[in-house]
This record gives sequence, structure tokens and C-alpha cells, in this order.
Amino acid sequence: MEEDRLNSPNTSAVVIEVLGHRLHLSQDPNSKHLGTTVWDSSMVFIKFLEKNSRKGRFSPSKLKGKRAIELGAGCGLAGLGMALLGCNVISTDQIEVLPLLMRNMERNASWIMQANPETASFGSVEVAELDWGNKDHIRAVCPPFDYILGTDIVYAEHLLEPLLHTILALSGPRTTIMLGYELRSTIVHEQMIQSWRENFVVKTIPRSKMDSKYQHSSIQLFIMEPKASAKRGDNIQNSLVDDGSDDCCGCRSKEQEEDDD
Repeated sequence: MEEDRLNSPNTSAVVIEVLGHRLHLSQDPNSKHLGTTVWDSSMVFIKFLEKNSRKGRFSPSKLKGKRAIELGAGCGLAGLGMALLGCNVISTDQIEVLPLLMRNMERNASWIMQANPETASFGSVEVAELDWGNKDHIRAVCPPFDYILGTDIVYAEHLLEPLLHTILALSGPRTTIMLGYELRSTIVHEQMIQSWRENFVVKTIPRSKMDSKYQHSSIQLFIMEPKASAKRGDNIQNSLVDDGSDDCCGCRSKEQEEDDD
């Protein structure tokens, strides 16, 4: 895919227009950390959101006030897309990536609000450290979430299990998981799909639903929902985040509160 990449990892910044806003993402071409690059699948994902935002499940009227968490956020593009549609987003990554991630999130949120102070659809963004499987990090972000996001976060076999357990720990019965994925290893891909299908109802986004420019044959988008039989929610959260309380910090979305009634 090198000859037709949507973004070059050798530049220090990426500019992409989404939902009427020009997002400026800093990236670090000199870093050895994979999280400091705006990967193509995040661009495919955010333009998919834009194309499908006028009506339906990805419209601002449906997403306003929903809680979303981005795993392996890197430069933060996918999370910004969900915030533009009204979600309250926590973008997470390893501690080495957080300074770049925080700069991108804060700067773009500030520009959006300054350019359009009456932008009613913009939610909120914050940044947090989250190492997959770390019970303290998981508890600190207060699961469950309405949406879990990830783009280009599956690239090695040893990451599949901690990623799965983290997604399950962050999920509730009505959580929607949205992942963008670029095929690099057939072995990793097959193991990933098998693991997902054991725990989630998996749907692949057809290319007709993607932006005509921002798509590639090696990039797929998936929407997943937990199976009723999956070991999500209380079982996983108890093993990863249990400290004897049910609601760690009260930061639940309106819909989650209504589900409890």
C-alpha cells in the first residue's frame, strides 16, 4: 500500500477536513513509537463517520452526550471525529504518546470552539493513559462506555488477548465497538477475526458506505456488539477493576442511567 497511502508518515503534520472543520494533527516522523503517526485506517474511519452523519446511528442527534473511549489513540483523529458528532471522548494510549495526543486534542478542540463558538454538536475530549489489561487504568476511565473505538491497533499476535480483555472490561450490554483495521499479517488477521466472532456480533462495513476517496482494499471497518453470552461487563470488570464498588466515579451517559431504571 506504500505507493497509494492516504498519509505519509514522513511529514510532521497532517491536515484533513471533516464535518466542515480543518483538523491539524501533529505527528512525529522521527519517533520509533507507532502511536505517533496518523495511520490511514483512522482517516478512512473519520471520513466514514462524516459520510454517514446526516441521519441514522451516527448523526449528532443520536451521538450527543454518549461516552466514547478510543484505544491506542495515537494522534487522536478517530476520537476527534466522534467528538465532532457530540460524544464525550476519552482518548487513551501509552504514556510515551500522551504529550503528542494531548497537544492534538486540546489544540483542535480549541480551534473548533473558537471558529464556531455556537457549535452545539461538539462534545468534549480528554486524554488518559491506558495500558491494555491494566486494571487501575481501566478503572480510572469509569467503564462501561457507549462506544469503543480503535484504528490500526491490531498489528501483532501478542496484543490480541490484552486488547480483547480490555474491550470486554470497557463494555456494557449496549456498547458498540468500532474498529478500523489494515491487513498486514494473514495469521494475525485470522486469529483476530476468530476471537472477535467468539465474543461479539461482527459486521463489516461495506465499501459503499465509505468515502469514495478515503478507502483502500487493505483497510476494513468493523462494527461489533457484545454477544449476550460473552464474558463482558461485571465478570470481566470484576477481574480487572474490582474494588468493591459498583459505579467508580458516576460518569455515566444519560442512556446508561436510563437503562438502570
